[in-house]
Amino acid sequence: MRDDKITKATTHISQNEGLIFEKSSPGKKAYRLAPLDVPEVDEQQLLGKAARQDLGNLPEVSEVEVIRHFTRMSTWNYAVDHGMYPLGS
Repeated sequence: MRDDKITKATTHISQNEGLIFEKSSPGKKAYRLAPLDVPEVDEQQLLGKAARQDLGNLPEVSEVEVIRHFTRMSTWNYAVDHGMYPLGS
C-alpha cells in the first residue's frame, strides 16, 4: 500500500480565484488562426438577423493564463480518489 498523499495544486487556505475578466488586458489572445484557404462568406446574407455584430465582452487573456486559471479552479472539484464519497454506496 502506497502512502502517497494527493495534494491540491495550490496551498492557499481559501479558494479565491479572481475572475478571468480581471486578468484581461487589451491585445492578448489565446489563439492564433491560420489564414483562411476558403472564400469569405457574407454572414448577413447567410444568417440574416441572427448574425452577430460583435463578439460581446470577452476577456482578452493569453493561452497560458486560460490554462492556469481553469486548472486552479479544477482543483476545487471533489474527486472520489481524494477522500471518502458516501453517496451511491
